[in-house]
Amino acid sequence: MFNLLKRTSVLNLIGGISAGLLLLNQPAKASNFQHVLILSVDGLRSADILDPALQPYLTNINSLRSIGVTYPNAFTTSPSDSFPGTLSYLTGAGPATTGVYYDDTYARNLTAPIAPINGDPSGNIDSPKGTEATYFEAIDYSIPADPNNPDPTNVVWRLDGGGYVSGDPTKPFVQGNYGAGSIDPTRLPQNCNSGTCQPVYPWQYLKHGVNTIFNVAHNAGLYTAFSDKHAGAYNIVQGPGGNSINDYYSPEINASVIFDSNGNLVDAVSFDANGKPVIDPNARVVTDNTTFTKAYDDLKVNAILNEINGKNSLGTKDAPVPNIFEMNFQAVSVGQKALAGGIDNSGNPTNNPKATGATPSTGPSSVLTDALQHTDESIGKILTAIRSNPLLANNTLVILVAKHGQDPRNGVGTLLKDNLIPNAISFHLGDPKSVSQATQDDVSLVWLKDQSKISDVTEYLNGLRELPLCTGTSSGSLTSAPTCNPGIANVYSGAKAYELGLAKSPNPDNRTPDLFVQELPGYIFVGNPSNGKKISEHGALFTADATNIALVLGGAGLSPKVKGRTVNDKVQTTQIAVTVLNALGLDANLLKGVRIEGTKALPRTGINVSKEQQRQPHQKPE
Repeated sequence: MFNLLKRTSVLNLIGGISAGLLLLNQPAKASNFQHVLILSVDGLRSADILDPALQPYLTNINSLRSIGVTYPNAFTTSPSDSFPGTLSYLTGAGPATTGVYYDDTYARNLTAPIAPINGDPSGNIDSPKGTEATYFEAIDYSIPADPNNPDPTNVVWRLDGGGYVSGDPTKPFVQGNYGAGSIDPTRLPQNCNSGTCQPVYPWQYLKHGVNTIFNVAHNAGLYTAFSDKHAGAYNIVQGPGGNSINDYYSPEINASVIFDSNGNLVDAVSFDANGKPVIDPNARVVTDNTTFTKAYDDLKVNAILNEINGKNSLGTKDAPVPNIFEMNFQAVSVGQKALAGGIDNSGNPTNNPKATGATPSTGPSSVLTDALQHTDESIGKILTAIRSNPLLANNTLVILVAKHGQDPRNGVGTLLKDNLIPNAISFHLGDPKSVSQATQDDVSLVWLKDQSKISDVTEYLNGLRELPLCTGTSSGSLTSAPTCNPGIANVYSGAKAYELGLAKSPNPDNRTPDLFVQELPGYIFVGNPSNGKKISEHGALFTADATNIALVLGGAGLSPKVKGRTVNDKVQTTQIAVTVLNALGLDANLLKGVRIEGTKALPRTGINVSKEQQRQPHQKPE
């Protein structure tokens, strides 16, 4: 095979015009791309890109499909959370291998942070093991939401992830950098097993030595870039060592923002003459509505355009065009969840009282179509920039994917009180502290205090399916038996969880949820159903709306034989990682997750699979 690194070195010696002519005159070699761009659109389902009613808003996505391969039966992880969803296509492995089931989980072998965001006791060497492990905006430096009455559990975040240690304004202010420099180590779970406590950074939370495509590319001397939705937490994709991404730019999606006089999205936090934070009274969180979310997505689109044009993500200096780069869109997901968003949203006043209907009430809402069209236009800008650059036009593979879908796709979800399952378990076991952690959206992942009770609780919760379904007015009780079914479709644990691929072993361990509760489609847990602000959610197990995601591979460098092809094979997002490395001429078996799970490349792409990949035997996790 023509050596990719040698080819890159040669091209760097040739002037821009000559290099462009060289590339344009070369025959396309589908297995020898120089660049792979992954575009992730949260919430975008296979059914969305195939829906006749949405075609007017998919012009550029359809353009990509016309020069590529579409996989209508592509599935993301279960649970269908963003964190394992992202890791699946960057590691080639699912949560049972990576040990990452959600961005909010529980680790029995770790100790609480020095400054838990939820107000739990501070962790130290004498603290009991077992802690909630939060890897979302909570690990960024933060600012008190009320500077006059600071409370470390009531904070706001900046786009760059900067703020105060432990959210305490008496401590020095730390300037965030949209990346690892935005991580507040006092907010991280701690590993105290050696006799001293050390914070567990996101990239250290991966199990089994699992690495990412960025590790493989970086170790091969290639240039890498990444942009997603949390400044600190998504550094998990750096993999072992935490240094595999050359250009990391990930503005915080849960930042408090405003529009300035020029219409630019900026932080709502400023500082007075004494350096005291001041929160603009018009501050909103990025995800409050799609107007803010579209502008937030634009920040990352500009970063990609800068990178395509030979700049760093901020556009402040020259840089190589990344060999692997990734960005994530959020507006579609927000448009799907919004009370006036979604598809066929005619309201659900009984079990989702705030969802009074969209415009129009049937067919795709204007909120969703506006978000989808904006995202599609942004993808168009990126594709145009690639086509316009002769150094990229014929050797860039573009992969459109989604971390997760959204459930339900049609109609309005039923909101349930999030104490229903934890309180039912506590009542059954006669212990109000029997549940160490319950992570819940349209799924419920439960970690029990006593793992010897797993089988008993599984049988008990499955028995609740015989009861009438709970409504939005139902609440759990610690002192009386449940009278309704909290949307339970199935409860998996032990051997059954292992059989379904949810767990790496039938035996309980330090990280895997003890109980996987599959909810009926459209049932969503929230803190207060009467004040709920969403009509759909993700996280579900095996539900098509949440897991059957959009997947398209496109690029001028693909073989003409595959362009416009639809491949109906059932595929997993884990296969993307193998395909990316094959496209760059790198050995996919350098990914530990690929070796453990025996992950193969996506079928019928025309991209050659390395002989090493064909030979590699399946390995069991350590």
